[in-house]
Amino acid sequence: MSVLQHRLLNGWPLFFMIALFSALIMTIGIWLIGVATVEEILALLRLSVQISAPWIYITFIASSLVRLYPNKTSRWVLRNRRYFGLSFAAAMGWQMLFIIVLFSAYMPYYMEVLHKTSDLILRTAAYIVLFAMTITSFYPVRQRMRQQHWRWLHLFGVWLMFLSMWVSYASIVFIEQSTIVAYVLFILGSIALVVRLAAYRLSLQSTEN
Repeated sequence: MSVLQHRLLNGWPLFFMIALFSALIMTIGIWLIGVATVEEILALLRLSVQISAPWIYITFIASSLVRLYPNKTSRWVLRNRRYFGLSFAAAMGWQMLFIIVLFSAYMPYYMEVLHKTSDLILRTAAYIVLFAMTITSFYPVRQRMRQQHWRWLHLFGVWLMFLSMWVSYASIVFIEQSTIVAYVLFILGSIALVVRLAAYRLSLQSTEN
C-alpha cells in the first residue's frame, strides 16, 4: 500500500493533523511572542497568515496538478482538496481571532494605521465568502444547493482567497520591507498561479482539438 493511501493522510484525519499542527505553531508563537502589546498581536496575526498560505495554494492547484501531472501524488492532492481547503479555513480562524483582539482592544490603531474603512469592508466580505465556502463543504449543506451554484461559489471563493493571499505577499516583497518568509510565500504563490493558468490553457487546447 502506498504511503499516501494511509488513513492518517486522507480525509478527516489529515485535516485534524494539519489543524493540530497549526494550533501547535500558534501556541508556541503566543508563548514566545506574547500578547501584551499591539506589536505582539500584529506579529501573531502575520504568523497566522503564514501558516494559512500553503493550504490555499494547494487547494488552488489541486485539479490543475492532475491535469498537468497525472500521478499518485497529484491524485492524492485532488482527493483531499476539500480537507486542505478546510485546513486553510481553520488556520484563518487564528487570523480572525487576532483581528478581533486588535479591533476590540486597539480600534483607533486598527482603523488609522492598519486598515481604512474600505479595507475593513473588503476583509469582511472575504470572511463571509470563506464562511460560505466552509459551510457548503459539508455534504448535507452541499446537497441542498444546485450544483452550478456550488461550483461558482467555490470557483470564485478559491480565486478570491488565493489572490488575497498572493497579492498581500507581493505587496510586501515589492512595496514594504520584505522578509525571507514573504519571499518564499510569494514565489510559491507565483508557481501556483502559473500551474493553474497552464492547466487552463491545456484544457482550452483540448476543447479546440
